[in-house]
Amino acid sequence: MSVKTTRRTFMGRLGGGIALGTLAGFSEAVLSLPKTQLGAGKPPDDERYWQWVTNEFLTQPVVAHMNTGTRGVSPRSVVKAQFDAIRAYDSDYVSYAKYVINIDARTAIREKLAAFVGCKNNEIAVTNNTTEGMAYGTLGIDFKSGDEVIYTNHDHSSGAQPINLCAARYGIKPVVVDLSDPKFHPPEDAATIVEAIENAITPRTRLISFCHVNYTDGCVLPVKEICALARSKGILTLVDGAHPPGMMDLDITDLGCDMYAGAGHKWLLASMLTGFFYVNEAVQDRLWPIIYSGPVAGLNMYGKPVSDSTSNNRAKTAARYEMHGSLNFASAASLDAALDFHNEITPTAIEARDRYLAGRTREGLQKIRGVSVHVSEDPAMSCGLVSFKIRGVKPTEVNDLLWERHRIYIRSVTHAEIDWDVNRVSLHVMVHSGQVDTLLGAVEEIARERHA
Repeated sequence: MSVKTTRRTFMGRLGGGIALGTLAGFSEAVLSLPKTQLGAGKPPDDERYWQWVTNEFLTQPVVAHMNTGTRGVSPRSVVKAQFDAIRAYDSDYVSYAKYVINIDARTAIREKLAAFVGCKNNEIAVTNNTTEGMAYGTLGIDFKSGDEVIYTNHDHSSGAQPINLCAARYGIKPVVVDLSDPKFHPPEDAATIVEAIENAITPRTRLISFCHVNYTDGCVLPVKEICALARSKGILTLVDGAHPPGMMDLDITDLGCDMYAGAGHKWLLASMLTGFFYVNEAVQDRLWPIIYSGPVAGLNMYGKPVSDSTSNNRAKTAARYEMHGSLNFASAASLDAALDFHNEITPTAIEARDRYLAGRTREGLQKIRGVSVHVSEDPAMSCGLVSFKIRGVKPTEVNDLLWERHRIYIRSVTHAEIDWDVNRVSLHVMVHSGQVDTLLGAVEEIARERHA
């Protein structure tokens, strides 16, 4: 049985839908409740503590949200920050823009974000999403015809398509590393992936673009090793970091990449239209901004020469990637609040919890007859995403059955070009262990029905 409309009627099937007025009233009643004093550094299996964390989310108790890899639901404090921002700037826009979200406030958010991901303040820009950062990192390079760019066939289209655009525009050569072989799902060790990328390098390679965590199977790639290899050959690196921010305790400087694009609306739990783009200060003069409204070195805004040498649009700071028009105040407020939420619990404790939930899920799935698991048991190559498949059952049907029977929300990942079609579970702090147990029982039920 396949239920075709479950996701399209998500809220309606929970009880008639939620009108805007109802949501506004709901926010006054619930969003203003005192925030739980979450504390920091709690063990990943302290279920009483993590239930307190789960209770900070507005997700209805009957729903198990296990699709943070697509969109994370925000905790109450983040939703409240958004509502408060909307109310404030719509009731007194002048004061709000002048005294609340001004240049100093934007600088403070950037500094908080830089500390969270482990880089210098002048190396990070607040963006709308990962896709924007991946476009900046690829389209901003001065490519020449015949230059080569390496990426993998498990990269997201947000990383792959800017490369293809450069191929059409500049005549560069896309070089795709084939990770479709079963030996990569999961790989025996990190060296297997490094070797595959190294074999693709030629004297014409200018850029290596790849995922920190593959969205397809949840594999954590050996970023530090790949970046060290690229640096030794004078090749730039661009990392698609859609998943690690909020899932993993990041230290981008330690990774050694040249550029890193991250999302705020997934594991970081901020609103849509939040993200960041990191550019190592050592390579900032090699990357043009592609959407830009700031000063240009040597010219005033009307194209006349000036002697001001400090207004260089390619160097000095990554903040020039924010010079692209109006700011969404509510999104900025949500990002600021999301960083506070994570910092209160601590990134270290959150990563440990995600790993605990994912490990419990992976081990449980491995015991079910007819189920194959495609993510590594090695903690260096896995974290909060678990990919699996029930033999003989279409992943989309599994999604529908889990939702229809148990209100468990996961997704499938299909990649027709490489014959990849699996289910993917995201395990983050809005999920409690009881929901993991329900998921495992539900998958076993489906597998037993098909393989009895």
